[in-house]
Amino acid sequence: MIEINLDSKSVDRSLSQLLTNLGNSRKMMRGVATEMISLTEENFENESFGGDKWPQSKRAAQGGKTLQLTGQLAASISTQVGNDFARIGSNKPYAAIHHLGGQAGRGRKVTIPARPYLPINGSGQLQNGADKRIIDIALESLKAGL
Repeated sequence: MIEINLDSKSVDRSLSQLLTNLGNSRKMMRGVATEMISLTEENFENESFGGDKWPQSKRAAQGGKTLQLTGQLAASISTQVGNDFARIGSNKPYAAIHHLGGQAGRGRKVTIPARPYLPINGSGQLQNGADKRIIDIALESLKAGL
């Protein structure tokens, strides 16, 4: 005859910790925001949106880098976090036109192509690989202390 005894105290402790982690998700959101900053920095470095190359600018064709004349746009990226959100963005007035593309200049005669530098495009889609990285952060945050 075989006998198995289960001590539910450790299971109860783990479930309690999991519920605590789930109820206080600010740390997880901070991790998500940090990851979004990292993805944005990679996009500026690689001049791409998750590996999809941006249309090259005239400056890049002359040896410069697209969207990086002064570095102010990349330096302006900031995040905000709360218990149920993580935001990323820029306060630069020209940030949206470079990210989303569109008509600009006097009389809106200049067409600027979209060069999504944030890890989410104008259609609300995360760039390639971002979802896995964010889910990994969420899972690690939920498992913390188990």
